[in-house]
Amino acid sequence: MDVRIQTGWDNDPAGRIRNLSLAPNAKNSLFPLFEAVINSIHAVEDRFGKDNLSKGEISIELHRTESVEIEGFTVSDNGIGFNESNLNSFRRMDSRAKERIGGKGVGRLVWLKVLDEVHVKSVYDDGSSGRSVSFDFKISNPTDKLTFLPADRSTSGSIVQLTPYKQDYAPHIPKKASTITNRLLAHFISYFINISHPKITVSDVDGEIDLFDAFSNSVERDADYHFNVLVSGTSEDFVCHCFLLPKAISDDERSTNALYLGANGRAVKRFDMDGVIGLKAIDNKFAFLGYIESPALDDSVNDTRTDFSLSEEEVESIVDQAKERVKEFLAPELAEIRKKQTGIITALRIEHPRFLSIQATDSEIAETLHYGTNRKEEIFVEMSRQSLRQYERRKNAFKRSIEKKLPDVEAKAKEYVAALKQESVSSLAEYVMKRKLVLDVFEESLKFKPDTDQESEYEDVLHDIICPLKSTSSDLDYDDHNLWIVDDRLAFYSYFNSDTRMEKQVSDPAHPKDRPDVSIFDLGLGFENEDKSSPITIVEFKRPKIDNYTLEKNPITQVRKYVEDMRKAGEAINYDGTPIRSIEETTPFMCHIIADVTPKLRDVIKALGNFHRKAGSNTYYSWDSSYSIFIEVSSFKDVLNPPRRAIERSSNVSEYRYNHVCFLLFVPFI
Repeated sequence: MDVRIQTGWDNDPAGRIRNLSLAPNAKNSLFPLFEAVINSIHAVEDRFGKDNLSKGEISIELHRTESVEIEGFTVSDNGIGFNESNLNSFRRMDSRAKERIGGKGVGRLVWLKVLDEVHVKSVYDDGSSGRSVSFDFKISNPTDKLTFLPADRSTSGSIVQLTPYKQDYAPHIPKKASTITNRLLAHFISYFINISHPKITVSDVDGEIDLFDAFSNSVERDADYHFNVLVSGTSEDFVCHCFLLPKAISDDERSTNALYLGANGRAVKRFDMDGVIGLKAIDNKFAFLGYIESPALDDSVNDTRTDFSLSEEEVESIVDQAKERVKEFLAPELAEIRKKQTGIITALRIEHPRFLSIQATDSEIAETLHYGTNRKEEIFVEMSRQSLRQYERRKNAFKRSIEKKLPDVEAKAKEYVAALKQESVSSLAEYVMKRKLVLDVFEESLKFKPDTDQESEYEDVLHDIICPLKSTSSDLDYDDHNLWIVDDRLAFYSYFNSDTRMEKQVSDPAHPKDRPDVSIFDLGLGFENEDKSSPITIVEFKRPKIDNYTLEKNPITQVRKYVEDMRKAGEAINYDGTPIRSIEETTPFMCHIIADVTPKLRDVIKALGNFHRKAGSNTYYSWDSSYSIFIEVSSFKDVLNPPRRAIERSSNVSEYRYNHVCFLLFVPFI
């Protein structure tokens, strides 16, 4: 029988191969081997059928140089061989012969990216007798030195020699046979979790490795789980084979962990499991792989083994049932995740007492989380959602009882009020705790002993803790300052300036370059009103440890000058020049001076006004009714201690609520 084979390329092979993206590196160095092995698997399937892959034998021989470096491979199989159809497809650029099983027709071109030539020898059954074919696969000719000889057709199969690699790629081949074995297992993992698979061996100078044996020995844990699902109205039996493997053996196709639906010993559909179990590598070293089989799946798989004739709902039910078995299989690992989540929740409830209002234990809250919710920020967001949802449920239940005039309205009202009370107490506890933390920072800053040339920086540090330098309320959010350290009422600002030039604060000031440390034009929030007599507050910080004050140069005279300039300007402006409020001659000012009360500062206080000393403190105050100015001079220690004593003195949140918060609401300005 004459064999009619066309030779030569149908395309430009050199340009096509040059354009292949395959950089010389460890990952890419094994792609030619993977391509040869998958071709052998397909050849075995074509010879023995999809359900008899176990009859296939594939051998991978490692070739080493005299220096024991691997320089290439030989892949042999007992598949269908390079018959006329396969040979024609082989020489066709971008062949579509394997399109139905996902082949792109370009894999073998990778060989010529990594090698100068590949020698191929094959035996096939031509229908009447056996025939042997051999050729050299080259860029210049895909079937160079093509030779046909008679052969025993019972010995069908192929030998592909991928050796030696080009100098750019050879150094990147893994050095150990065990490494190559793991890479092969990872790449072809779907075959090894199947019931039916070809026998694949790796041969090296030290001996032979059976890949399925290597897979079996790598299994950390395995188990089978049986379940039933309704398919076309009939309860069908399914079994889920679960494996815990080293993560190096994961196929890593789209995720580390995977679940397969299979038919007749072949994987058909893959489902990512990273999101289900909440992590990629289990214990940072293992991967989960599962394989589901059933007669129902065997009967419903399509001809190309790419999908099932089952409905989407039926497939979803099967996968959902399997996911529950996966969680059962991974119970020890998932328990560790819950333990970590519970620990984060416990820490969050300590740091943010508002979450104490959630009516559940830490472990109960953890059970509501997805296994993939592991970061502190993610758990914080989820707990915030739960807190809001509980509040909304109680509120809506109360509203429904009122609207429908249900008999349980009184019980719902009590439940709603109790929830509000618990939420308020939790929020207040967090408010108190966070203030204490800020005060701790402030107290530590006071312990700093600056060098002479660092003293101005020291003043800036203390200033910045209370209110960031060179900022306005338009730059900061509500929680970005700590003005409450000076006066609790200053926490509820409307507009303030910090270390901002006077020309940016009032219209046409007499001294535009002056910089009051902090000026607050309105209290805002619950205290805001349109009354022109609403006070303006000025806070002035003086460098700690200095004692060079005079009657001409001192903080009292300094703040009085600021007040005089603001009153003469007559109008406070926004940072963009728009008006905020008018400043009248009768507009009251509250001036807080924070400094070390040294002997010379006491002399100035005594000389400049009718100042009174607060009992048990180093704080002096004066109200000048003729100028509507209240001035308070406080030491850094006094600024720190009063709120700290209020916090430490409170034995519980309720006491603090009445002793402190009510003060905020009801104590008026002098």
